[in-house]
Order: sequence, then structure tokens, then C-alpha cells
Amino acid sequence: MSALDSSPSAVATAGDLVLDVSLSCAWCFADEASDGAWAILERLQTSRAQVPALWLWETANVLLQAERRGRISPAASRTFLGLLEGLPISVDQPATASAWHDTLALARSHRLTSYDAAYLELALRRGLPLASRDKALQAAARAEGVPLLPS
Repeated sequence: MSALDSSPSAVATAGDLVLDVSLSCAWCFADEASDGAWAILERLQTSRAQVPALWLWETANVLLQAERRGRISPAASRTFLGLLEGLPISVDQPATASAWHDTLALARSHRLTSYDAAYLELALRRGLPLASRDKALQAAARAEGVPLLPS
């Protein structure tokens, strides 16, 4: 499997996790890094992360906003994207529209954005733990019985 694999057949294996943008972008900014975030990056040496397709655009938006605020340079954004491209990350392509409806239902019931609910839906559908720094998403995951990383 290559990095940022988007094949619809990516099957979850032991050790896989769902990675959200709040955690993956913590690797880019020293003031957002934590031992837990670094532990997830280390885990990806032997495991694979799965992300909804929107993770690509969310990541780009975080980097663009950081550039506009002067937190990082365009060169630093390119370097960080290169790091992410080298990681074992599978971009989920849901096979049915049920993921769309389930995401909306999860967003409603847990008062999440549909963007955040997409990560929760993927974790539920694939039976994977969720790696996130987002407090509302963590609370919703707990309510749905989804294990959180770092634990």
C-alpha cells in the first residue's frame, strides 16, 4: 500500500486507527504538539491511519490559515504535506450512501459539525479507535463506545 492510498478496498487491520486533522496537524506546530500526538505518529510506523476524504481539504485549510497568520511559511506547508504523504494513510471512499446519512445523524445527535461527525462515522463503520484532540468529538466517541487514542 502506498501513502495516501485511496483504494476503496483498504480493509482495516489490527492497530489501524482513524486520524483526525486536529491530531495530525499538531505534528506541524510546536505549540500544539504533545506526547500523545507524537505517540500516534510513532504508532504509524507499524499501523495505518484511515481518514475521510475531507481530511485532505481540512489539512490544506489549516496550513493555509497558518500561512496567512504568519505561523508558517509556504515552504513549511509543502514540507509538512511531504511528511504526511510519506505516512501510511488511507483515504476512505465509502461504498454506500449510508455513510452520508449516518454522518448527518451522528452530527445531529452529538451536536457536532458534519465534518467532525465524518471521523466518528468512519471509526464506527470500520470498528477502529479514533485519534483526535477535539473535545466535542472525543465526547461523542465516548458516547458511541469508540475507543480514543492516545488513551
